[in-house]
Amino acid sequence: MAKKQKTEVVSTGYTPRELQEKLHKELRRFNVLVMHRRFGKTVFAINEMIDQGLRCTLKNPQFAYIAPTYKQAKMVAWEYLIDFTRAIPGMEINKSELSVTIPRPTRNDKIKYMLLGAESPDALRGIYLDGAILDEYAQCDPIIWGQIIRPALSDRKGWSIFIGTPKGMNHFHKIFLVAQGLDNWYTKMYKASETGVVDAEELVDARATMSEEEYNQEYECDFTAAIMGSYYGNLLNELRDH
Repeated sequence: MAKKQKTEVVSTGYTPRELQEKLHKELRRFNVLVMHRRFGKTVFAINEMIDQGLRCTLKNPQFAYIAPTYKQAKMVAWEYLIDFTRAIPGMEINKSELSVTIPRPTRNDKIKYMLLGAESPDALRGIYLDGAILDEYAQCDPIIWGQIIRPALSDRKGWSIFIGTPKGMNHFHKIFLVAQGLDNWYTKMYKASETGVVDAEELVDARATMSEEEYNQEYECDFTAAIMGSYYGNLLNELRDH
């Protein structure tokens, strides 16, 4: 995918898959994307964040990729952020802060991309954001959206993308349902049986060694699978006790 920096065309090295390319075009201001494992959600989201930053016309724009923990953000997204911004002129890395800065000399400002963790929501209070990605939102502290991130987007009309795989009918499930009835929100579910991203042979092999609940949750995006697993697990525990 090509990005514009000044009048130059900069190649980030990102070539989206067909579904990723389609999704980039369909996004709205707020987005809730339920995705099976290995869809490529982090690569998709990081590149959307980079592109949005390069296009932003506001002063000193800031963008955040937020994982359930800071350590997880580093493991999952740090190398992607570096790899896909390294060709952009003036790109600066701050490893201690897990951030990348792109100077804009003609504007006398800079674009900042940050990786953050949701384990200490109060530590994020007070920042402003032009865009935010909440990865594996089902595993994040639910206050991160309503008390921290949504207010941080308000004055600059920032955007957000929730991405993740189900983990029960929790706050990720709730926002996926609520968003379907809201203007300026986009929702989409990608099941492995429908996308073709993971080939059929691999899915058969995975299914052979996973419980039905595990497979349905991780590959078929079933929000009820964890509940079913817990229910039957309790029954089995009761049988063992007798």
